[in-house]
Amino acid sequence: MIQVWKNPVASVLPWVSALLVLLTLGGVAQAADDSALAIFERRILPILQAKNPSSCSECHLSGVDLADYVRHTQDETFAALRDGGLIDLKEPDRSKLLAFIARKPERPSLVTDKIRQQELEAFRAWIVAAVRDPQLLAAKESSSKIGPQLPGEVIRHARKDRVLASFVDNVWAEAGRCAACHSPDRNQQQVKKHGEHISWIKLGDPAATLAYLREAELIDLVKPEKSLLLLKPLNQVKHGGGQKMAFGDRTYKQFRQFIDDLAATELGKYTAAGQLPAVSTEVSSVSEIWFKLEGVPAKYDKLVLQVDLYRWDERSKDWSKDRWATADRPVFGGGQLWQNHLSITAPRDSERAAAVRRSPALPAGKYLAKIYIDEQQKFEHRYPAVLGSDDLVGQVEVTSRWPAGYGQMTVAKFPAN
Repeated sequence: MIQVWKNPVASVLPWVSALLVLLTLGGVAQAADDSALAIFERRILPILQAKNPSSCSECHLSGVDLADYVRHTQDETFAALRDGGLIDLKEPDRSKLLAFIARKPERPSLVTDKIRQQELEAFRAWIVAAVRDPQLLAAKESSSKIGPQLPGEVIRHARKDRVLASFVDNVWAEAGRCAACHSPDRNQQQVKKHGEHISWIKLGDPAATLAYLREAELIDLVKPEKSLLLLKPLNQVKHGGGQKMAFGDRTYKQFRQFIDDLAATELGKYTAAGQLPAVSTEVSSVSEIWFKLEGVPAKYDKLVLQVDLYRWDERSKDWSKDRWATADRPVFGGGQLWQNHLSITAPRDSERAAAVRRSPALPAGKYLAKIYIDEQQKFEHRYPAVLGSDDLVGQVEVTSRWPAGYGQMTVAKFPAN
């Protein structure tokens, strides 16, 4: 019997060849998956169709979205980002677009932080692959701007830190008027009657306070003037504390200005810098200092009376040019009196502005109280209205230590005609 010898190498060659083919095809597939175009289509384009907001929304209420940096094709997107200086061809990891995505607020949310990381990894992978692609490097220059289309002033205005700063200036600074019923360090009796929801002021935390006001729907962005934060203290909607402000008075104006601006910002109504509200030249903060005028004529009953205080300057032997405090409230004609706690004021760029925000107080001494009354009922007929020289009804000098507390209020006589 003749035995045929088989070459073991020859017997396995077909299997080796097949394996090499599979490995080659797998490598091609892997290379295809790692190509800039594959990454763009798989990880970048879906950002255009995403229903959830991008990580940009954590810092911007409106005007900026990551989709603003993506075009419908890879070539268009790369050319526009390259020409806009947002991609670094030599050091792709240092591209400005990646730095934009990586930005985050001091207290990022876990959800948005995860979204940000996904966006960052996707764009980094694509940019690194794209700068190695000769076809993309040769892409034609883009003639249109990529990124947000709004002016820089409008984009900055919509930043959440700017919105919070406005809330502090306009609402938080006046919250002392509401603290007796709505601050958890003072309102335990009210909480027993009405529940914890009455405590909308969050101690030492204006950001949490603003968040609660929105969650509790006390702010209406569609109809700002219908916000419960306005209607309740006006007592136009039943308010356990009664009427705490008058339509058009200082607190109403500040609350309303903030809510109007918040609504216009979030709903994207600002399209030009000229539409933005002017920043007040003055900062203010409600104090615990009470001021009272006695002998106010009964004919002024229920009309808004405003007092502005100017400090005596010994060096110039004159009254200060800028007011040091102000307050306004309707007159109680039946008692022939007016009283309210003072808002301490200072020019925004002055040295004492920081002290006003930190601890509002008045130095002891002599002051000139200028008294204005809304006899023409400007506040009733238009918003916003301002009392001026034609509304000045008199002035009186007041010397006081200006102690804090309702029981230690400074009292002055209404000036005789």
